[in-house]
Amino acid sequence: MAIKKIVTVLVAVAVVVGGVAIVGSSLSSGVFSLTLQQVLESPGDLDSRVFKVVGNVVPGSIKQGATPFELDFAISDKGGRQLDCHFKGAVPDPFAEEREVILQGRLSKEAGSSEEPTMEVALITVKCPSKYEEAGINEDEYQDYYNKKYQGGHQKE
Repeated sequence: MAIKKIVTVLVAVAVVVGGVAIVGSSLSSGVFSLTLQQVLESPGDLDSRVFKVVGNVVPGSIKQGATPFELDFAISDKGGRQLDCHFKGAVPDPFAEEREVILQGRLSKEAGSSEEPTMEVALITVKCPSKYEEAGINEDEYQDYYNKKYQGGHQKE
């Protein structure tokens, strides 16, 4: 009888420890959604953490990077705050000046320096008219389309 109680207690403890481990790991790997103001006020606090931020692409800021699949640009918010960004990959077709975008990435290693921080963008989502939703195209499908379209690099206008 005593062995049965010990086994029951051990199983219960294992379940609790496993649950805590799962919850803890999912919280630590979560993506923060921040305002542009929060990012710019305390870039050192982000400590290379992945976060999302929303802003509008600054007119005149889009520049071809060092390679065909690199792009430098800046985003701003309604308060006039601005964040420089660097992206490697295929840019979604609706990406353009003054478009509202959701960026996911992290600040570059130099973010704690006296210079303004730069966001190393891993994912760009363009908030655009609902033409894609109306056409029944999901995000994965149009990402595949853009990846194929820009295999040779970004098209110059």
